Amino acid sequence: MEDQLISQKAMQDSIEAVLASKNAEVEMLFQQLNEIEESLTVVTSKYADVSKLKNKTGEVNADTRSRITAQIQDINEILNSNKQKVDQLNGQLKKSGKNNKELTAFIEKLQSRITEQEEEIQLLTTELQKKKIVIENLNKNLDELSKQNQSKDEQIMRIEEEKNTAYYVIGDRKSLIDKKIINRKGGFLGIGKTSSVSSDSDLQHYTKVDIRRLSEIKLSGKKIKILTTHPSSSYKLVGDAKKPTAIEITNPSAFWQKSKFLVIEIDD
Repeated sequence: MEDQLISQKAMQDSIEAVLASKNAEVEMLFQQLNEIEESLTVVTSKYADVSKLKNKTGEVNADTRSRITAQIQDINEILNSNKQKVDQLNGQLKKSGKNNKELTAFIEKLQSRITEQEEEIQLLTTELQKKKIVIENLNKNLDELSKQNQSKDEQIMRIEEEKNTAYYVIGDRKSLIDKKIINRKGGFLGIGKTSSVSSDSDLQHYTKVDIRRLSEIKLSGKKIKILTTHPSSSYKLVGDAKKPTAIEITNPSAFWQKSKFLVIEIDD
């Protein structure tokens, strides 16, 4: 009788130990599931943070794009980790042969939430990529506009420079003829010829100037003839009028209006 009681007690202890083990296993499963659920709540919070990084119009600012990308990477890591944990729990559940409806429903609910969050992140990633492309295209357009503006600015500068460029040359009659700057025409038997400026003289014989910066041209103090057309009211001779030491240009726009070339013949 005593042996029978001992045997029954041992069997009861064994059953209680098995039940305790099973209960501990189920409790551990639910603990893991709760951890997964908590991490999904973290994902929801991070997704909300991403939404806050957008401005009111829904556009993604270029400065926040890297922060959004970092948040999305964190979310993807959490979701991937959760998927692995759920797969492991499903495997354990099938391996143990349990048919716990509550546990199975809980796992299915978590799987559904993970899938939904993956879809949301995929949509957000696609949106971010589109915004990135838009920003890149805008930057390209800005670069192109900048180049066009630079080209136009350079063109305007060239036009402005050409408009304000003039040329002058000073020399005696022989040197001016030798350089084909002037021609001698008219007269009879070498008498009465006049000097005229050639239309195809070489610019290398001239001094190039910016009329905005040229106010005076130095002379040698000899008798001169101005062979090109310039209004007398736009300049004055410095020193002796017959043998001036300089030409002072008092009205540049008027002085260079009819001709951007100034040819001065020195009379020895």
